Amino acid sequence: MTVTVWTTVTAPGFHRWPDATGARSYLADRHRHLFHITVHAAVSHDDRDVEFHDLQDLIRAWWGPGARECGSSSCEDLARQLWTVLQNDHQLTPVRVEVSEDGESGASLTGVS
Repeated sequence: MTVTVWTTVTAPGFHRWPDATGARSYLADRHRHLFHITVHAAVSHDDRDVEFHDLQDLIRAWWGPGARECGSSSCEDLARQLWTVLQNDHQLTPVRVEVSEDGESGASLTGVS
């Protein structure tokens, strides 16, 4: 059995999809989203290895203040970046990291690191 805690943070940001063509060519231009970021982290006991609010703080610190400039990073890219930071810099065990655009569409990475 794996026990996880999870939290969600909403943060403004800008990105673009440089290779967008056809009906979606407008996505090649810089545009804004409210990114919804959800992290599920494994814990080894019921007193938690990481407190919910501390996990939120880690996500917000990684994102940075205000609207983040994400360049051409996709939701998948952002989820992978956050996973790596949580695992390598904070010794947490991510189990699932989700990043969505406006809570409508997004990507998730799942697995035990």
